[in-house]
Amino acid sequence: MVKLFMSANEIASKRGLIYRELPPPLWSSSELGWKGLVVEHYSAPPCEFPDLPTGDHILEFASQQHVSLGERPDWRGYLSPYSKYPRTGNFFPAGLRPKLRSFTQTELIVCGVDPEFAEEVSGELDSNPAPQLRGLLDIRDEALGSFMTLFANVAKSGASSNGLYVNHLIYAFTLHLISLGQDRRNRHIPKGALPSHRLRRVIERMRADLCTDLDLKTIAAESGYSRDHFLRMFRTATGCTPHQYLLQLRIEKAQSLMKNPSLRIIDIAESCGFSSQSQFSRVFRKIVAVTPRQYRRDTL
Repeated sequence: MVKLFMSANEIASKRGLIYRELPPPLWSSSELGWKGLVVEHYSAPPCEFPDLPTGDHILEFASQQHVSLGERPDWRGYLSPYSKYPRTGNFFPAGLRPKLRSFTQTELIVCGVDPEFAEEVSGELDSNPAPQLRGLLDIRDEALGSFMTLFANVAKSGASSNGLYVNHLIYAFTLHLISLGQDRRNRHIPKGALPSHRLRRVIERMRADLCTDLDLKTIAAESGYSRDHFLRMFRTATGCTPHQYLLQLRIEKAQSLMKNPSLRIIDIAESCGFSSQSQFSRVFRKIVAVTPRQYRRDTL
Protein backbone atom coordinates (compact mmCIF):
# COMPACT_ATOMS: atom_id res chain seq x y z
CA MET A 1 0.00 0.00 0.00
CA VAL A 2 1.27 3.46 -0.89
CA LYS A 3 1.55 5.97 1.90
CA LEU A 4 0.61 9.55 1.04
CA PHE A 5 2.48 11.40 3.80
CA MET A 6 5.38 9.91 5.72
CA SER A 7 8.08 10.79 8.18
CA ALA A 8 11.59 11.09 6.82
CA ASN A 9 12.54 7.62 8.10
CA GLU A 10 9.51 5.98 6.53
CA ILE A 11 9.72 7.33 2.98
CA ALA A 12 11.50 4.28 1.59
CA SER A 13 9.37 1.65 3.31
CA LYS A 14 5.90 2.96 2.30
CA ARG A 15 3.94 0.98 4.88
CA GLY A 16 0.22 1.69 5.04
CA LEU A 17 -1.75 4.74 4.06
CA ILE A 18 -1.52 7.90 6.22
CA TYR A 19 -2.59 11.52 5.90
CA ARG A 20 -1.60 12.30 9.43
CA GLU A 21 -2.92 15.81 10.07
CA LEU A 22 -6.48 15.06 8.93
CA PRO A 23 -9.30 12.79 10.14
CA PRO A 24 -9.51 9.40 8.36
CA PRO A 25 -10.48 9.62 4.68
CA LEU A 26 -14.11 9.29 3.65
CA TRP A 27 -12.98 6.64 1.18
CA SER A 28 -9.67 5.24 0.01
CA SER A 29 -8.29 2.93 -2.68
CA SER A 30 -5.50 1.71 -0.37
CA GLU A 31 -7.00 -1.76 0.08
CA LEU A 32 -7.71 -2.31 -3.62
CA GLY A 33 -4.15 -2.98 -4.70
CA TRP A 34 -4.01 -0.40 -7.49
CA LYS A 35 -0.62 -0.36 -9.16
CA GLY A 36 1.41 2.77 -8.48
CA LEU A 37 -1.40 4.95 -7.14
CA VAL A 38 -3.55 5.60 -4.08
CA VAL A 39 -6.58 7.92 -4.05
CA GLU A 40 -8.27 9.30 -0.92
CA HIS A 41 -11.15 11.66 -0.25
CA TYR A 42 -10.76 13.91 2.79
CA SER A 43 -13.10 16.37 4.43
CA ALA A 44 -10.49 18.72 5.86
CA PRO A 45 -11.44 21.10 8.69
CA PRO A 46 -9.51 24.34 9.30
CA CYS A 47 -6.05 23.17 10.30
CA GLU A 48 -2.32 23.74 9.95
CA PHE A 49 0.13 21.48 8.11
CA PRO A 50 3.86 21.56 8.79
CA ASP A 51 6.37 20.86 6.03
CA LEU A 52 5.75 17.19 5.21
CA PRO A 53 8.24 14.83 3.56
CA THR A 54 6.45 12.85 0.85
CA GLY A 55 7.41 9.53 -0.68
CA ASP A 56 5.10 10.01 -3.66
CA HIS A 57 4.13 12.65 -6.17
CA ILE A 58 1.04 14.29 -4.66
CA LEU A 59 -1.95 15.86 -6.39
CA GLU A 60 -4.56 17.59 -4.22
CA PHE A 61 -7.84 18.41 -5.95
CA ALA A 62 -10.45 20.73 -4.35
CA SER A 63 -13.82 19.07 -4.84
CA GLN A 64 -15.90 21.44 -2.67
CA GLN A 65 -18.36 23.95 -4.13
CA HIS A 66 -17.11 27.01 -2.23
CA VAL A 67 -13.87 29.00 -2.20
CA SER A 68 -11.57 27.93 0.63
CA LEU A 69 -9.08 30.31 2.26
CA GLY A 70 -5.81 30.01 4.07
CA GLU A 71 -2.13 30.91 4.04
CA ARG A 72 0.81 29.26 2.26
CA PRO A 73 4.45 30.22 1.59
CA ASP A 74 5.12 32.78 -1.13
CA TRP A 75 8.32 32.92 -3.19
CA ARG A 76 10.16 34.42 -0.21
CA GLY A 77 9.02 31.65 2.13
CA TYR A 78 6.61 33.89 4.09
CA LEU A 79 3.02 32.79 4.68
CA SER A 80 0.66 34.79 2.45
CA PRO A 81 -3.14 34.58 2.01
CA TYR A 82 -4.52 32.40 -0.77
CA SER A 83 -7.93 31.56 -2.20
CA LYS A 84 -8.56 27.97 -3.29
CA TYR A 85 -11.26 27.74 -5.94
CA PRO A 86 -13.41 24.66 -6.61
CA ARG A 87 -12.04 22.11 -9.08
CA THR A 88 -8.47 23.38 -8.94
CA GLY A 89 -5.44 21.31 -8.04
CA ASN A 90 -1.98 21.55 -6.47
CA PHE A 91 0.84 19.25 -7.54
CA PHE A 92 3.86 18.46 -5.33
CA PRO A 93 6.68 16.22 -6.64
CA ALA A 94 8.06 13.62 -4.25
CA GLY A 95 10.22 15.20 -1.60
CA LEU A 96 8.38 17.85 0.40
CA ARG A 97 4.86 19.16 0.64
CA PRO A 98 5.15 22.81 1.81
CA LYS A 99 3.45 23.94 5.02
CA LEU A 100 -0.08 25.25 4.81
CA ARG A 101 -2.61 26.94 7.10
CA SER A 102 -6.26 26.41 6.14
CA PHE A 103 -9.00 28.68 7.55
CA THR A 104 -12.05 27.01 5.98
CA GLN A 105 -13.49 23.54 5.44
CA THR A 106 -12.06 21.92 2.31
CA GLU A 107 -13.04 18.78 0.42
CA LEU A 108 -9.90 17.19 -1.03
CA ILE A 109 -9.36 14.27 -3.34
CA VAL A 110 -5.70 13.38 -2.86
CA CYS A 111 -3.72 11.18 -5.28
CA GLY A 112 -0.35 9.70 -4.38
CA VAL A 113 1.66 8.40 -7.36
CA ASP A 114 4.65 6.13 -6.82
CA PRO A 115 7.70 7.86 -8.39
CA GLU A 116 8.99 4.53 -9.74
CA PHE A 117 5.69 3.97 -11.51
CA ALA A 118 5.73 7.56 -12.83
CA GLU A 119 9.27 7.01 -14.12
CA GLU A 120 8.12 3.80 -15.80
CA VAL A 121 5.31 5.69 -17.54
CA SER A 122 7.53 8.63 -18.51
CA GLY A 123 10.06 6.18 -19.94
CA GLU A 124 7.53 5.37 -22.64
CA LEU A 125 7.35 9.02 -23.70
CA ASP A 126 9.44 10.40 -26.53
CA SER A 127 11.57 12.45 -24.14
CA ASN A 128 15.29 12.18 -23.46
CA PRO A 129 16.33 12.82 -20.76
CA ALA A 130 13.35 11.92 -18.56
CA PRO A 131 11.22 14.96 -17.63
CA GLN A 132 11.90 16.69 -14.31
CA LEU A 133 8.61 17.31 -12.50
CA ARG A 134 8.05 20.57 -10.64
CA GLY A 135 5.38 21.79 -8.26
CA LEU A 136 2.33 23.57 -9.59
CA LEU A 137 -0.30 25.55 -7.66
CA ASP A 138 -3.90 26.39 -8.60
CA ILE A 139 -4.01 24.14 -11.67
CA ARG A 140 -7.19 24.74 -13.68
CA ASP A 141 -7.59 21.68 -15.85
CA GLU A 142 -10.87 20.07 -16.92
CA ALA A 143 -9.24 16.66 -17.37
CA LEU A 144 -8.22 16.53 -13.70
CA GLY A 145 -11.84 16.95 -12.64
CA SER A 146 -12.85 14.10 -14.95
CA PHE A 147 -10.12 11.84 -13.57
CA MET A 148 -11.14 12.59 -9.98
CA THR A 149 -14.77 11.71 -10.72
CA LEU A 150 -13.74 8.47 -12.38
CA PHE A 151 -11.38 7.51 -9.54
CA ALA A 152 -14.11 8.19 -6.98
CA ASN A 153 -16.62 5.98 -8.80
CA VAL A 154 -14.12 3.17 -9.32
CA ALA A 155 -12.82 3.26 -5.74
CA LYS A 156 -16.33 3.22 -4.29
CA SER A 157 -17.20 0.24 -6.50
CA GLY A 158 -14.28 -1.70 -4.99
CA ALA A 159 -12.62 -2.42 -8.33
CA SER A 160 -9.17 -4.02 -7.90
CA SER A 161 -6.06 -3.61 -10.01
CA ASN A 162 -6.88 -6.81 -11.87
CA GLY A 163 -9.19 -4.97 -14.26
CA LEU A 164 -7.81 -3.50 -17.47
CA TYR A 165 -10.03 -0.44 -17.00
CA VAL A 166 -8.40 0.49 -13.67
CA ASN A 167 -4.90 0.00 -15.05
CA HIS A 168 -5.61 2.06 -18.16
CA LEU A 169 -7.21 4.81 -16.05
CA ILE A 170 -4.20 5.01 -13.71
CA TYR A 171 -1.81 5.01 -16.65
CA ALA A 172 -3.70 7.80 -18.44
CA PHE A 173 -3.89 9.88 -15.27
CA THR A 174 -0.16 9.48 -14.56
CA LEU A 175 0.67 10.41 -18.13
CA HIS A 176 -1.47 13.53 -17.85
CA LEU A 177 0.07 14.45 -14.50
CA ILE A 178 3.57 14.17 -15.99
CA SER A 179 2.59 16.43 -18.86
CA LEU A 180 1.29 19.05 -16.39
CA GLY A 181 4.36 18.83 -14.18
CA GLN A 182 6.80 19.27 -17.07
CA ASP A 183 5.78 22.76 -18.16
CA ARG A 184 3.22 25.24 -16.78
CA ARG A 185 2.59 26.49 -20.31
CA ASN A 186 1.04 23.13 -21.20
CA ARG A 187 -1.87 23.53 -18.79
CA HIS A 188 -5.28 23.30 -20.40
CA ILE A 189 -7.34 26.49 -20.55
CA PRO A 190 -11.10 25.82 -20.49
CA LYS A 191 -12.91 26.60 -23.71
CA GLY A 192 -14.39 30.09 -23.61
CA ALA A 193 -12.20 31.24 -20.71
CA LEU A 194 -10.52 34.61 -20.57
CA PRO A 195 -6.96 34.23 -21.96
CA SER A 196 -4.37 34.00 -19.19
CA HIS A 197 -2.52 37.20 -20.13
CA ARG A 198 -5.76 39.20 -20.13
CA LEU A 199 -6.86 37.57 -16.87
CA ARG A 200 -3.57 38.61 -15.26
CA ARG A 201 -4.07 42.17 -16.49
CA VAL A 202 -7.58 42.30 -15.00
CA ILE A 203 -6.46 40.89 -11.66
CA GLU A 204 -3.54 43.32 -11.51
CA ARG A 205 -6.00 46.19 -12.06
CA MET A 206 -8.21 44.81 -9.28
CA ARG A 207 -5.26 44.60 -6.89
CA ALA A 208 -4.11 48.13 -7.77
CA ASP A 209 -7.55 49.63 -7.11
CA LEU A 210 -8.87 47.51 -4.25
CA CYS A 211 -9.87 50.56 -2.22
CA THR A 212 -11.86 52.15 -5.06
CA ASP A 213 -15.37 51.40 -6.29
CA LEU A 214 -14.46 49.39 -9.40
CA ASP A 215 -17.48 48.71 -11.58
CA LEU A 216 -17.90 45.91 -14.11
CA LYS A 217 -17.62 48.25 -17.10
CA THR A 218 -14.22 49.53 -15.96
CA ILE A 219 -12.87 46.03 -15.31
CA ALA A 220 -14.23 44.73 -18.63
CA ALA A 221 -12.51 47.57 -20.48
CA GLU A 222 -9.20 46.38 -19.01
CA SER A 223 -9.71 43.01 -20.72
CA GLY A 224 -10.55 44.48 -24.11
CA TYR A 225 -13.89 42.64 -24.33
CA SER A 226 -17.47 43.81 -24.07
CA ARG A 227 -19.11 43.76 -20.64
CA ASP A 228 -21.25 40.66 -21.24
CA HIS A 229 -18.53 38.76 -23.09
CA PHE A 230 -16.00 39.54 -20.37
CA LEU A 231 -18.39 38.42 -17.63
CA ARG A 232 -18.86 34.99 -19.25
CA MET A 233 -15.16 34.51 -19.98
CA PHE A 234 -14.04 35.60 -16.50
CA ARG A 235 -16.48 33.22 -14.82
CA THR A 236 -15.30 30.34 -17.02
CA ALA A 237 -11.67 31.07 -16.15
CA THR A 238 -12.09 31.55 -12.37
CA GLY A 239 -15.36 29.86 -11.40
CA CYS A 240 -16.77 33.07 -9.92
CA THR A 241 -17.96 36.55 -10.92
CA PRO A 242 -15.59 39.56 -11.04
CA HIS A 243 -17.34 41.03 -7.98
CA GLN A 244 -16.85 37.80 -5.99
CA TYR A 245 -13.20 37.68 -7.03
CA LEU A 246 -12.72 41.31 -6.03
CA LEU A 247 -14.18 40.59 -2.60
CA GLN A 248 -11.78 37.66 -2.21
CA LEU A 249 -8.82 39.93 -3.02
CA ARG A 250 -10.03 42.53 -0.52
CA ILE A 251 -10.36 39.92 2.22
CA GLU A 252 -6.90 38.55 1.41
CA LYS A 253 -5.44 42.04 1.81
CA ALA A 254 -7.38 42.49 5.05
CA GLN A 255 -6.01 39.21 6.40
CA SER A 256 -2.49 40.45 5.74
CA LEU A 257 -3.11 43.87 7.35
CA MET A 258 -4.69 42.34 10.44
CA LYS A 259 -1.35 40.84 11.38
CA ASN A 260 -0.38 44.37 12.40
CA PRO A 261 -1.99 44.82 15.85
CA SER A 262 -1.61 48.61 15.71
CA LEU A 263 -4.13 48.88 12.84
CA ARG A 264 -7.78 49.31 13.81
CA ILE A 265 -10.31 47.08 12.10
CA ILE A 266 -12.28 50.09 10.89
CA ASP A 267 -9.13 51.48 9.20
CA ILE A 268 -8.41 48.10 7.62
CA ALA A 269 -11.96 47.96 6.28
CA GLU A 270 -11.60 51.37 4.68
CA SER A 271 -8.18 50.65 3.14
CA CYS A 272 -9.58 47.46 1.58
CA GLY A 273 -12.45 49.24 -0.16
CA PHE A 274 -15.35 48.49 2.18
CA SER A 275 -17.90 51.24 2.81
CA SER A 276 -18.25 50.47 6.52
CA GLN A 277 -16.93 48.22 9.24
CA SER A 278 -20.25 46.38 9.37
CA GLN A 279 -20.08 45.57 5.65
CA PHE A 280 -16.48 44.43 6.06
CA SER A 281 -17.37 42.20 9.02
CA ARG A 282 -20.32 40.69 7.16
CA VAL A 283 -18.25 39.83 4.06
CA PHE A 284 -15.28 38.65 6.12
CA ARG A 285 -17.41 36.26 8.14
CA LYS A 286 -19.12 34.92 5.02
CA ILE A 287 -15.79 34.12 3.36
CA VAL A 288 -13.53 33.20 6.28
CA ALA A 289 -16.28 31.76 8.54
CA VAL A 290 -15.15 33.83 11.57
CA THR A 291 -15.42 37.51 12.48
CA PRO A 292 -12.44 39.84 11.92
CA ARG A 293 -11.89 40.10 15.69
CA GLN A 294 -11.89 36.30 16.07
CA TYR A 295 -9.49 35.97 13.16
CA ARG A 296 -7.09 38.54 14.62
CA ARG A 297 -7.24 36.88 18.04
CA ASP A 298 -6.52 33.44 16.57
CA THR A 299 -3.69 34.47 14.27
CA LEU A 300 -1.71 37.02 16.31
